[in-house]
Amino acid sequence: MTRRIAITAAFGALALFLGAASVQAASVTASVPALAAIDATVEAGDLDPDLALLYKFYYVFEPEMLPADYRADGFAPVKCVTPLIREFEERRATVNAGVARQIDVYLAEETAPADAKATYVSPGGHFQFTYLTSGTNAVPTTDVDPANGVPDFVDRCAEYMDHSWSFEIDTLGFAAPPTSPYYAVSFESMQAYGYTTVVSGTSTRIVLHNDFQGFPANDDPEGNVWGAAKVTCAHEFKHASQIVHSNWSEGGWVEVDATWMEDIAYDQVNDYYNYIVSGSPISAPSTSLDSGGTGSYEDCIWQHWMSETWGNQIIVDFWTYRQTHTGENVLVSYDTILQDNGSSIADGYAVFGGWNYATNSRALPGIGYGEAPGYPLGPLTSSVSSYPAVRTGTLAKLATNFVRCTGFSGSVGSVTVLFDGDDAATMGLVAVIERDDGTALLETIALDGNNDADVALSVPLEDVASVGFIVANSAIVVGNAAWSLTVDDVPYVPAPLLQAAPTALAATVVADGSDTAPLTIENVGVAGSSLSFEIIPMDIDPIVAPRSVLGSTVTASITEYTPGVTMDVDLVVTNNSPDDEWLTDVTIDFPAGVTVNSTGNFVGGQYGDLITDGATGDGVLVHWHGDTGDPNYYGVITGGGQQAVATANLSFAAGLSSTILLTYTIDGDLYGSTPHSYSSSLALPMSSPTVEVTTPNGGELLAAGDLVALTWTATQMTSVKVELSRDAGSTWEVLAADTPNDGSLDWTVSGASSGLCRLRVGSLDGGVQDASDANFVIYGPVAWLSAAPAAGTVPEGSSTPVTVTFDATGLTPGGFTAWLYIDNDGTGGPVTVPAGMTVTDPGTGVGDAPAAFAVRGNAPNPFNPRTRISFTLERDGAARVDVLDLQGRVVRRLLDRTLTAGPQTVEWDGRDGAGRPLASGAYLVRLRSGGQIATHKMVLAR
Repeated sequence: MTRRIAITAAFGALALFLGAASVQAASVTASVPALAAIDATVEAGDLDPDLALLYKFYYVFEPEMLPADYRADGFAPVKCVTPLIREFEERRATVNAGVARQIDVYLAEETAPADAKATYVSPGGHFQFTYLTSGTNAVPTTDVDPANGVPDFVDRCAEYMDHSWSFEIDTLGFAAPPTSPYYAVSFESMQAYGYTTVVSGTSTRIVLHNDFQGFPANDDPEGNVWGAAKVTCAHEFKHASQIVHSNWSEGGWVEVDATWMEDIAYDQVNDYYNYIVSGSPISAPSTSLDSGGTGSYEDCIWQHWMSETWGNQIIVDFWTYRQTHTGENVLVSYDTILQDNGSSIADGYAVFGGWNYATNSRALPGIGYGEAPGYPLGPLTSSVSSYPAVRTGTLAKLATNFVRCTGFSGSVGSVTVLFDGDDAATMGLVAVIERDDGTALLETIALDGNNDADVALSVPLEDVASVGFIVANSAIVVGNAAWSLTVDDVPYVPAPLLQAAPTALAATVVADGSDTAPLTIENVGVAGSSLSFEIIPMDIDPIVAPRSVLGSTVTASITEYTPGVTMDVDLVVTNNSPDDEWLTDVTIDFPAGVTVNSTGNFVGGQYGDLITDGATGDGVLVHWHGDTGDPNYYGVITGGGQQAVATANLSFAAGLSSTILLTYTIDGDLYGSTPHSYSSSLALPMSSPTVEVTTPNGGELLAAGDLVALTWTATQMTSVKVELSRDAGSTWEVLAADTPNDGSLDWTVSGASSGLCRLRVGSLDGGVQDASDANFVIYGPVAWLSAAPAAGTVPEGSSTPVTVTFDATGLTPGGFTAWLYIDNDGTGGPVTVPAGMTVTDPGTGVGDAPAAFAVRGNAPNPFNPRTRISFTLERDGAARVDVLDLQGRVVRRLLDRTLTAGPQTVEWDGRDGAGRPLASGAYLVRLRSGGQIATHKMVLAR
């Protein structure tokens, strides 16, 4: 029969609904070309939305009524008409009245002669089937298996619906739909598998296709028809359960769930394979999971990842949660349930992407989906076969990019990864590693607070066959995120190890004399290694002081706090020291207004946890102390970047200032030395100004007199304060109290030498600031000590002799100490060799001539930037020492005071009286005393 009626109202006379198709119908139109074309015409402004809605129902129920333009691709069956019906119900109040009447006719239960209509109650007693034996909507009438007066097709559909009830409700625990006394099911000829429509409230009925002939192929061993019938029963019955849970408040996500259920209830059918080949997170990974504002059939793979990771119960929990959170963003609901299971969208989306990468010909044992070999092959963003390789991209939210790396050298070594992600985004990175022996590993690569990583993969280079890197933008709401990935094939380089002998040097030298001592640099490292070294004389030992505790940090999982809000904050302690330094205690001072409601033990570290000792409350000290229970391991976090993490539940009072400081103290123990402490603070701003010191940021060697650029990045500040600490942050000296925030300050290194220096840059009020990640060194050159050669390369098993020269020219009698800092690329790190020199006075015996008035010279000469000037006074008295240019102008007064008779010295740093570095060239030093004048020529060579 024909169910079409006349449309009596003129479209042009009505106020039309102008929006594009709602998200309810997005899951329908996206998978059917003709329906997608209808939506595209509406969006272009060339088709009335109400007429477009009618065209969609034409497609399903009366395709011959469609204009020819929308029939060009044939009539692929719609998976489920339920979302289209939901769109119609949402728009009913504004839809053209004639269109609404026509659609209502399509959705009404058809009347038929009594002799052509029959009913059948399923064996399970839950369903009553109404079917026709003649007419357009008639079911196949074959009745042989069993021959019971009911068409076999109806018998089988009743069996499938009973199984769906038993499995979905009785076994899994989803909500049962209302029955009165039976749940109504009927059949209809249409271009769709079926649909579920509301009778009233949460009471629904299901309509199935009347024969499932000509539908897409599936893998059911009983044939395509029965496979299509099975999954449609499971799919539509899941809709009947969903509405009881949450009144279908999830938009197109109900199709994600119902399509997932097809495979869970009837695993052998695999009809959903027809949908994941296009637009799914496998076949279109760079498309957002909720593209168009919702999920769709092909996104069922999202719930497959969840259920195959945590079991089907996680999906039951999701729908139970939705019962009381119908107004919440569906993705937020998914995220909540994932967090309940120890994960989150932020943590898990890259792993989900790893599963989507490892499919079809890239399927690997033990990785991802159980049916991965049968899934489509996802497209690569990039393919790499030569190294180093740099790849970049930009990702939409809830999307992934696949970078496949092959052609590794097979050498002994490492695959290294350098990743730079959008600092403000929520990103993830995983590596799917295929080994040469066919085994595989999915490895999550930890990103820091700026979404960066610099690591080597855990599988050795010699074992790697291929690696798939999956870059994920895990944000639910925020848009695009840029990324850069550098992959390198790094062969193993045998590690050198420096050994210096002797371990200390000493010399006794007559004033103005010199002496030498031998020093041997040996490479005792791995066979085949090569050691590079450089020797720098310094006036301090830069590595005597405890090292790692100074560079260790406390960071928080939040970058800003919200007044009046209670939240869980992960506090991360990182030990950035060598492995011989252990962190033993951490104390964090939460200021008044920050209430500590509860704390958890630190977890992580190598030999134990930091244990919570402190009380909770307002503004208290929370103290974690390392106690491993093993007397051989006093510390809990060893060096080399080891971390421990604890969660504190904090409340931030409404009256807090714009920035709060959490002051922390870290205690450490350098193995075999005295324990030591370091204090600093962590700033949590209410808004979002930021600052980061970039250079010096730890490990640099700065010589006094050098002109260096201090650099930083800072936001929301016009000016900054720049400070220097020479005692690891205990005290600070101001280098610039108020300097423009242009990211750089030129500074001539001056002041006391120290191996515990840190630079700090921050707002003028000190509320937001950052310091160097680790200590750096300021040292003074040593004019009297030198080494030759000062640099070199030593093969393994060989040594290089070095001549160390002690030069007492111009030095007064006494003791002098310096250090030869031997920088090298060996595994043992820098080495220092103390060098002591005793300068003796040859004396003046009876009959010796008294000391003569003179400038005896300068050493070194030429020099840069510092030299020591030696002179002699023949009697006590006032003395003045000036530096002159060659025109005779005084450029610097070095000394003007009373001195005793005999040898004297004074230093010059190559600067004028205003502290400015002078140009290279010749200068004169002039000595005046007791009416006498002496001069000497010096050469400054920059």
